[in-house]
Amino acid sequence: MNTREMTNIALKLAGLSEDTVDTEIGCAGEDVKRVLAGIDMSDATLLAAKQLGYDCVAEHHGIMGKAVRIGEQMYKDHIRIMYENGVPVNVAQKAIEARAKQESDKMHSKNLNRQAEFAKLIGMPYVGIHTPADLIGQRIVQERMDALTKDKPFTTLKEVVDALNEFPEVRSALQDPVIRVGSPDSYAGKVVVLFAGVTGACPDVYRAMFDYGVGTLIMMHMNDENLKAVREQNKGNIVIAGHMASDSIGFNRILDAWEAAGIEVTRTGGITR
Repeated sequence: MNTREMTNIALKLAGLSEDTVDTEIGCAGEDVKRVLAGIDMSDATLLAAKQLGYDCVAEHHGIMGKAVRIGEQMYKDHIRIMYENGVPVNVAQKAIEARAKQESDKMHSKNLNRQAEFAKLIGMPYVGIHTPADLIGQRIVQERMDALTKDKPFTTLKEVVDALNEFPEVRSALQDPVIRVGSPDSYAGKVVVLFAGVTGACPDVYRAMFDYGVGTLIMMHMNDENLKAVREQNKGNIVIAGHMASDSIGFNRILDAWEAAGIEVTRTGGITR
């Protein structure tokens, strides 16, 4: 199997028809039989993989050259997520546009091709697969939350956290899921899992979702500034599932599919299981 075929498997599992700006083949390879995969990898990991006889390195956070357009994808993805959860499209657009521009501006200063260029230098095939894994993980956890809250309007945040802990990736992570806004006996209301969208949004997005019917957001992570804003809004709840655990849920499904296709995969670099 080659790196293009590997990436296509990830896209298909995520329901995508083309690469996202944060999914890229940094160094193409053929006849891949052994993959070293991780959430976060480094030049040292690439070199070690070469010395250990791996045919490819796969990284979840492998941001490369196309990420210069990441603001565009963030803009479209968050509008779609909000619209699918009841936010009028015009409100969704206004809520995310400044945050998407901020992320785009940040990428303008990044050394985006550094790791891909090193992979080419040492001849180590290298792929980065971000949004597809996030979409897969988001879908899986959302299905569990939908089942939890179906015909149960008084579901509590404690029950939400208990359901998250059913996932082996969550149980084996160093960080436990935690309620950041709300309390264990707070009613969850409509629970929405927000793992995809490239990166975290902003208070305007969270307020829009709460205003149009969402009761609880399950996030991978959220900074103190955004948490403070959500607390002051006093509209909804925030549950943090944990970054490595959340990333691993989706990424593991891709790695499982590669293994089913005959590739040997070694997990490292933050993957939980």
